[in-house]
Amino acid sequence: MTERKINLVGVLGSGQMGGGIAQVVAQSGRKVLLADMDKAHAEAGKAKIAKILGRSVEKGRMTAEERDAVLGRIEAVDSIADFGSVEIA
Repeated sequence: MTERKINLVGVLGSGQMGGGIAQVVAQSGRKVLLADMDKAHAEAGKAKIAKILGRSVEKGRMTAEERDAVLGRIEAVDSIADFGSVEIA
C-alpha cells in the first residue's frame, strides 16, 4: 500500500470542534482552509485558535515563532466553495 501525504485540509465549522481540528492539523504541519457560515465567522474561529496558542506561549509550551507558523498555515475562507483544491475535508 502506498502512503499518501496530505498537505491541504478543509475544515467546515470554526467552533470548538472545528477550530480544534484546524489547530491540530496546522500543528502537524499541514495547511488548513477554515470555513464557516461566512468569512467573518471563520476569522473569528481563527482568532480563538490564536488566543489558545497564545496561552501555550505564555505557559512555555511553545514559542511565539511556533505559534505564528501554526497560524500562518490556517486560512479563513468564504465558504466550502473554496475547498476545490483540498485533499481531505
